[in-house]
Amino acid sequence: MTDRSRSARYAARAAQIALAIAALMFAFRALRTQWTGSSVQLGQVHPDWLWIAASGVLFLATYAVLVEVWREVLRTWGSRLDYLSAVRIWTVSNLGRYVPGKLWQIGAMGLMAQRAGVSAIAATGSAILNVVVNLVAGFLVVAALGWSLLSIPGVGGLKTFVVVLVVCAAGLALLPLALPHILRILTRLTGRELSIGPLPPVAIILSLIGNVIAWLLYGAAFAVFARGMSGSSQGPLTAYIAVYALSYLVGYLVLFAPAGVGFREAAMVALLPAAHLASPTQA
Repeated sequence: MTDRSRSARYAARAAQIALAIAALMFAFRALRTQWTGSSVQLGQVHPDWLWIAASGVLFLATYAVLVEVWREVLRTWGSRLDYLSAVRIWTVSNLGRYVPGKLWQIGAMGLMAQRAGVSAIAATGSAILNVVVNLVAGFLVVAALGWSLLSIPGVGGLKTFVVVLVVCAAGLALLPLALPHILRILTRLTGRELSIGPLPPVAIILSLIGNVIAWLLYGAAFAVFARGMSGSSQGPLTAYIAVYALSYLVGYLVLFAPAGVGFREAAMVALLPAAHLASPTQA
């Protein structure tokens, strides 16, 4: 191993450690501000740990699905990555969500995938595609299962559903055409070559199917967790899925909040009573 490659490896590891430390710091600071207000209510909760453990298993199953979908997407670009390496990269890069800006996750995933032998095109393309399609899939799930939650003053829920569906469908259809142009603009702005080549249509399809399944599993895990915390389920599974997905999306779109902490919970507190899944106090 040359001195240059050794230095590059050490720099990559140092960057991973720095990302993890920054993520933990931002997450700790965000959670600390919420702990004081919730500590009193937590003393009145009597959790059922069996149900909570089951929700944890569902969350892990969701991550397993997303990792495998990512590996399949990489294959459409002609790259392969063993499962354990994919899990490591996915886990570390996801810490970037806790750093304000939300772009750290994309950069970390692309860089670590390249270090693991994935081509630069596949690494960059899959990282960007994962974030974009994940958001689109989330809105599609909300529109399909909880369109009444999307209604706003003066606009009916059905109209909002149609608008969301059309926008998401148009976004997916235009993604192969728009993404190369966006990357060229970013290349000019950053001075760093960012190219993914032609976007394989099958990559979009695989990513969309996998992310829809993941949102459904996330919502199911949330429903099981709520059952473990409250002792009963107060609504249909579809409502829990819609509330979880919409709350997460609200938090994600607030770019300056680490992992959407605070805004995500505020949205959930507002949506749970609106969906008749909890009283304002329980929420």
